[in-house]
Amino acid sequence: MTSEIEFIGLRSSLYKEIMKEMPDAREEELQLCLKHLKPRKDENIVETGAGGGFFTDSIAKAILPGILVATDPSNEQLEGIPKLENIQILPSGADTLPVGHQTLPTNYFDAIWSGGSFHHVPNKTSAFKNYFNLLKPGGRLVIADVYAGSKLAQHFDLEVAKYCVTGHEVAFLSREFADSLCHNAGFEKPTFYDGTIQWKFKTRADLGLFLYKIHAMVKTTPEQCLEHAEKILGIEYKNGMYCLNWPLTVLVTYKR
Repeated sequence: MTSEIEFIGLRSSLYKEIMKEMPDAREEELQLCLKHLKPRKDENIVETGAGGGFFTDSIAKAILPGILVATDPSNEQLEGIPKLENIQILPSGADTLPVGHQTLPTNYFDAIWSGGSFHHVPNKTSAFKNYFNLLKPGGRLVIADVYAGSKLAQHFDLEVAKYCVTGHEVAFLSREFADSLCHNAGFEKPTFYDGTIQWKFKTRADLGLFLYKIHAMVKTTPEQCLEHAEKILGIEYKNGMYCLNWPLTVLVTYKR
């Protein structure tokens, strides 16, 4: 399986480039995070797979003066993290977190968040063990991601895996395996929330270009990215915007 650290070089640079060019395209995804994570003042939270900090800024501001530890295996991606006083940055994958490190004390954190990145984690069992050890009793784990069998998984397996500069050899969770991961690590039985948020664009061309860059699909064209995404995921035109359907599942569980 591809390492979590595939977000380097061209893939990382294209991702950061398009997020600067179209920073509001994923606004509904950010609102999904805040709805389910519910970050509160004074909480201490770990974010794994933080990437360039799409969710990081909003979470950190919501928990001030609490601390947000933003982790990701790619140093290149972490360079984009906002420089806020309550953000600590730690280069690490979710399955290799240095639990017990001064920055990551055990039984300490109120919540852990992972948004759209958990399918990249090679050893999901180790990741869940780390999550459990980091959380205080009653602490919550919230993971939003692509699930096996969904149209979004189909999009990644049929299109992104073919045309991404690094490929896309990952493992999408099923509800059954996610339930087992929670059980074996010591978490409560998880609750799953299925929903389709939308990425929004001013033009169809913008939509195609966004997909082309965010997934570094350099072996094809933005026009083909648009065509294939429309066929698999569907695009709606409403309120003057082209809206790409983006189905995600959110897992919420608590440390016993």
